[in-house]
Amino acid sequence: MVDSDSLTGTSIPPVQRGFSDDCEVNPNDLSALIEALLLVAPEPADLRALATAAGVSIHAIEETLAVMQADETRGLVVVRHQETVHLASAPRFAPVVRRFLRLEREAKLTGAALETVALIAYRQPVTRAEIEFLRGVDCSGVLATLHARGLVEVAGKLPTVGNPNQYVTTVEFLRQFGLRSLTELPSLAELAGGATDRLFEGLATSRPGDDHHLTGHVTRP
Repeated sequence: MVDSDSLTGTSIPPVQRGFSDDCEVNPNDLSALIEALLLVAPEPADLRALATAAGVSIHAIEETLAVMQADETRGLVVVRHQETVHLASAPRFAPVVRRFLRLEREAKLTGAALETVALIAYRQPVTRAEIEFLRGVDCSGVLATLHARGLVEVAGKLPTVGNPNQYVTTVEFLRQFGLRSLTELPSLAELAGGATDRLFEGLATSRPGDDHHLTGHVTRP
């Protein structure tokens, strides 16, 4: 494991309390403790729950998570979505992991679905009407597909006429697209260079007549 000092210039905040007398974990190794907790968590863990279990402040948890995310040598990476976090295999090992588990490739998304989920990712929260205005076509079916695949979810309603649903991306979106957080989405400059197309490569179908290109169609708020 890479020393946190070499990554950030500061050490990982020590655990001040929360361990029993017979605990064999080094109280200063908060990153290892967080990793252990996330490994046994049945679902993405809330930051407050991690802080309570470790006996430290949420700030200490967030600082340690930042150090863990900066360590690109890890086989497991920390994926954070809003106030929850979970562990996933490092994206660079995805082909080997699939081969090891003999997993079939996940069903590919259509170009229309990719364009829609990209719009949501960059402009979230966003309503269906806003998506349809930007794409120029009805998106009800595509949104239903993305929701069923667990890539998007409703996160409240817009306080306006009709109170339309507002859509955001999910933890599953991050997992499928090999992202640790939304901050890893390509920037506008990278979009111009086709970075989004490369990000979504392998998830799009190649059906004739469905060749939507994201570059030039997605704007970042």
